[in-house]
Amino acid sequence: MTNETERPAAEEPVQGAVQEKIEEVVAIQETVPQVTVVTEAAPHEPPPEDPRPRRVPAWKKPEYRFIFRLTALALILALLAVAAAYLILPDKAYSASEKRMLTGPPSLTLDSLASGRFMDEIEDYAADQFPLRDFWMKAKTTFFRVMNMRESQGVYLLSNGGLAERFDTPDEQNFTETTDAVRAFSERYPETPMYFLLAPTAVSMLEDLLPKDAVTESQDAYIERLFATLPEGIRPIDVRAAFRSADDPASLYYRTDHHWTTKGALFAYTTAKAVMGIDSDVTFSGGVASNSFRGSLTGKSGFTVDPPDELTIYLPENAPSTFLYTVNYPDELRKTASVYDLDSLVSDDPYTVFFGSNHPLIEIDTTADTDRTLLVIKDSYANSFIPFALTEFARIVLLDPRYYYDDIDVLMKAESFTDVLFLYNVNTLAADTSLKVVLTNIQ
Repeated sequence: MTNETERPAAEEPVQGAVQEKIEEVVAIQETVPQVTVVTEAAPHEPPPEDPRPRRVPAWKKPEYRFIFRLTALALILALLAVAAAYLILPDKAYSASEKRMLTGPPSLTLDSLASGRFMDEIEDYAADQFPLRDFWMKAKTTFFRVMNMRESQGVYLLSNGGLAERFDTPDEQNFTETTDAVRAFSERYPETPMYFLLAPTAVSMLEDLLPKDAVTESQDAYIERLFATLPEGIRPIDVRAAFRSADDPASLYYRTDHHWTTKGALFAYTTAKAVMGIDSDVTFSGGVASNSFRGSLTGKSGFTVDPPDELTIYLPENAPSTFLYTVNYPDELRKTASVYDLDSLVSDDPYTVFFGSNHPLIEIDTTADTDRTLLVIKDSYANSFIPFALTEFARIVLLDPRYYYDDIDVLMKAESFTDVLFLYNVNTLAADTSLKVVLTNIQ
């Protein structure tokens, strides 16, 4: 048995042999010459030259430099000329081609500036008073037609050659305030029967004639929603079914104007009679009063529509021979014996043959054998509607909230109307802010 104390002595020869081998290897390595490898970089070769000639921008070429400078100068002069025209030319109050009042210079107030209304009014003013506005609109529309574009300024060119105005998304707050005002007005006079005729426009009734890419809000949805807000004291008069069932719905609207035709007004009156309890056997016959009517949509859009519209006047065929009426215009201190202003047929807006345009208040007294009296709160659609109702009321008062600034409650109490009719087209009512003001007596 080997003693543990003897192990270190036995291992010493082995360790000595290993150490000697290590020293021999180190000695051999020291005798081998060290080789340093140096890698030389390849010489840089430039890319091959493009055999094509280098293209110089046109504006840098000496032969074109003068043309570009002249173009820039012409553009600057054109901008200066437009600015000068704004300052020198007088503002226009009325557009004969569009049949509407133009926006005047806005008033700068802290309130209008803070609300942003001032900038909106500046935009409207600049657009309405742009120098040679009618010329540029016509040029734009001509370009659109060449490019087969069928929309201009919110007006669509229909497949039958007529025009229809787009219906834009109505303002929600204005809708609520207007319907609240109508409801409150009805509640103030619960004993007075009231009716609301909201007329659809051509963009709704002739939607199958619209361009395929036409984008417009639904008038049907707007009408349904408004009728749903009416209180029990106001009965809706819905003319849509009668219009859609007509042999030729397109004949119920002018091709060049935003109004319904006199035939369309007669269709609406026939529907209204049933709702308002008018039992009448009076019939009407029409005759062409003008065959050169070009309405507001031609001017607004710039589209040329040929041939122009015919404007028809209807007269009662079997009214009592003793039937007479007078028309009073308080704002003009003038009375006439006819609702028709025939001089307007040769004016720039033949549609004003009905009552000679819009007025704040029109009073009609008739010899009709009835005690019924009617207040019509309306837009211009009512102007061609009212002549059909003359034989059914002893007195008719037309009130246009856009121009009326008196107290409507004073009028209601003084007249004691037996009936009240609201008559608007959808586009006008959706954008109107005057009805709620008049109904709530905000002076």
